[in-house]
Amino acid sequence: MTTNSPIAASRLAEGTIHLSDIIRTLRKYGLYVLGLMVLGGTLAAIWAELQAPQYDAFALIHLDQHSSINLGSSGGATDEYGLKMATQIIGLQSPHIAEETMRKLSLQDHPLFNATGKNLDIPAQRDQLVQAFEGSLSVTQVPKSELLSIRFRSKSPRLAELVVNTLVDTYFTESFDQRYKSTQLITDSLRNQMSGLKNKIQLEQNDLLNAEAKLGILSSGATSESSLLVDETTALLSERVRVMGDRYLAEAEYQDMLSHPDASIPPDIPAAGSLAALQTQLAQAQSQVAALEDRYGPNYKPLQQQQAQVASLKKSAEDLRRQVLNGAAENLEKAQKAEQSLTDRLSSLQKEAEGRSPETVRYEILKSQYQSDQLLYNALLSAIGTGSIQAGMQSQELNHFMEAEEPGVKAYPNVRVAGMAGGAMGLVIGLLIVGVIVINSDTVQTVDQVEEALPLPILASVPEYKEDLAAMRISDDVLPLVTLLAPRSAGTEAYRLLRTAITLMPVSQKHRVISMTSCGPGEGKSTTALNLAVVLATQAKRVLLIDADLRKPTIAQRLKLAPTDQPGLSRFLSDSTVTPEDCIQKVPEVAGLDVIPVQEIPPFPSELLGQGRLEQLLAWSRDHYDYVLIDTPPVLLVTDALIIATHCDTLLIVVRIGVAQKRALRRIRQDLAKYPGKQTGIVVNALPHADTYYGGYGNYRKYYGKGYGYGSGSYYGSESGYLTTPKKK
Repeated sequence: MTTNSPIAASRLAEGTIHLSDIIRTLRKYGLYVLGLMVLGGTLAAIWAELQAPQYDAFALIHLDQHSSINLGSSGGATDEYGLKMATQIIGLQSPHIAEETMRKLSLQDHPLFNATGKNLDIPAQRDQLVQAFEGSLSVTQVPKSELLSIRFRSKSPRLAELVVNTLVDTYFTESFDQRYKSTQLITDSLRNQMSGLKNKIQLEQNDLLNAEAKLGILSSGATSESSLLVDETTALLSERVRVMGDRYLAEAEYQDMLSHPDASIPPDIPAAGSLAALQTQLAQAQSQVAALEDRYGPNYKPLQQQQAQVASLKKSAEDLRRQVLNGAAENLEKAQKAEQSLTDRLSSLQKEAEGRSPETVRYEILKSQYQSDQLLYNALLSAIGTGSIQAGMQSQELNHFMEAEEPGVKAYPNVRVAGMAGGAMGLVIGLLIVGVIVINSDTVQTVDQVEEALPLPILASVPEYKEDLAAMRISDDVLPLVTLLAPRSAGTEAYRLLRTAITLMPVSQKHRVISMTSCGPGEGKSTTALNLAVVLATQAKRVLLIDADLRKPTIAQRLKLAPTDQPGLSRFLSDSTVTPEDCIQKVPEVAGLDVIPVQEIPPFPSELLGQGRLEQLLAWSRDHYDYVLIDTPPVLLVTDALIIATHCDTLLIVVRIGVAQKRALRRIRQDLAKYPGKQTGIVVNALPHADTYYGGYGNYRKYYGKGYGYGSGSYYGSESGYLTTPKKK
């Protein structure tokens, strides 16, 4: 299957949107869009005024960052502060803290919070209350500071203040209790480790005393080689203090996590932050499941999807928990391996010293080992007494910075913000509606679209001038034709351009017959025929205008011809005894212009036009007139226009902007293919002023001036610019 590339390219071009199209569309629908925007803003502001006011109370807490304890080393903390801050935010928004706060304040009994009477002791209703509580709670970090802002929104300002202060106190209490439990567990673990260390120190002390007794006064006769051995041993013992401290802490952390699944996870363990975030997400998902099940029942399809998500989150949390435990175990294993490596090296040095060093060297090594063990024991003992180990693990401290106060100004709804949001929503909806209309519209709006749909030469583009004529107080006796009322206006100039284009067309005969048609009704073909006849007659040409619309004639009415018994076109076509001269009527206002109206409407117009009398009329007309203009019915509605076109030299198609359809123009293109020898052209009608070729001169009214075409320049000679009576010829 092949594709016609020119047609495909034409269709693609028809879908192209240009800036001029957008400007024209906004000019056309701008008032509607503006109306929707104003309506949306007004409705939103009214809605905001009718809503019950809500108040925000907020408190500030300070998260102070401390350095971690590092036994035997002067290094500082390496924890990321952002992770600490995020952990505190998750903790403040946790369901447990929300539930404890509600229980302390008995919020389930407060009508402004629990209007439906839900019970905290029922799991499903408890989850719904927790979800509602968290929906009113906001915990954020104050930019570029160590402060956390806790806000709670309520219809009661006093209740908002109580909730914020109670929540902060509850979180402080829970955080302290958790830290205390972890501290107790770690302390017990360290005490067990210190018991063996204490026994070792006592043995080392006894060996040291025996060595002193054996040597008497300390001697310093060690060799250089022995001094190097002592130095290395002293350095290894100092390093062992740090390594053993790390091992003790790693073992205490691991045991704490095994005994307390909800214990705080040290940040140095991989996946610790991810597990905390996942646990919070799991709690929120479980609350949503409970709310959906309570509202819609267990068979609700979104509920089943949410339950599947909860199951997936649980599995992910279990996997992360195992990863965290494995990470803690790996930390402990690394510390144990480091300690064992140092122990093995110390043992090797001791054996080497025993084999080649004097008793003084053994004494120095024994003394260094005793001092290092004593230092480690004292450091651990101090840590247990002050609780600094757990403080170093937490690496943070929470302090009250500012307690919540009862708010005096409502935070919601904000009438101004609601109005602006409503206006923006109205604007978006209006633009969407206009976009849908434009996308689905088949009406031509520009000259380019006419050329794309019907690739024929455009002979003239007539601007809109209906409003200009309406502004002129014209009497009933005056012909409402722009070429008569305003001969120097842009509309008249467009008809003169059409006249020039027709004159320059090559023809095979001296006198030409021009047919006027359109796709459908209301596109201005009769108006175009009348004004073209006027501008042709002003060049001292004899012009005959034939009204061939036998179904809905308008020429006689538009020219305000007096009623008469004189025959018209329909009688000429049906009665062979009627001559063309019998049907001719003069137009008094325009010299050289004759008209053949329809008069009686026949029952079968198409059959009447095909009987041959029309050809005789046109042959006679060529001998007596310079131009013969035929006003025909719309070409797509009836076949009359195509029948008449076979006898004409030129076929003009009037296309009205905003009325003609693209598919209708494409259909005309197929019909015109049956008449390859005919001269055809397009007259674009009712083109907006901004799109006309006169736009280069600015406002054409100002360019031509008040006295040109809208005053004394008219055919009727009115000096005031407002016509009252015509001048009869």
